Amino acid sequence: MNPPTARDLELLDMPSIASQMPVQFQNGAVWEEFRAECKGCGQTLPHELVRGLLARQTPRMVSIEASGVCRECKLLTRFVYRLHDDMTITGPRNGRWLTWGGKPHGWIERLRSAIGL
Repeated sequence: MNPPTARDLELLDMPSIASQMPVQFQNGAVWEEFRAECKGCGQTLPHELVRGLLARQTPRMVSIEASGVCRECKLLTRFVYRLHDDMTITGPRNGRWLTWGGKPHGWIERLRSAIGL
């Protein structure tokens, strides 16, 4: 297990992610909560132990950078995700950014999203 980085410790000194929710978008979409899971045991981490920063990057996307501590296995897990107004979430997995959730879109909707319409 790697020791916490300086950034992990900075994030743990920030407010809980739960205290920064909900995230609301202009199109009416709302992210009510962020449920974080321990990378070691897979348990959902208590909201008060997931701390960091929510930042509105664009009118249609908010980023989350956080660190969470698991009481069970004493492991720190880092979270980097993007919450989108189409109720998808993107994040890094195995060196690539992947997308989860939301409604399937046709090619026209994907093109509009890509160019910011």
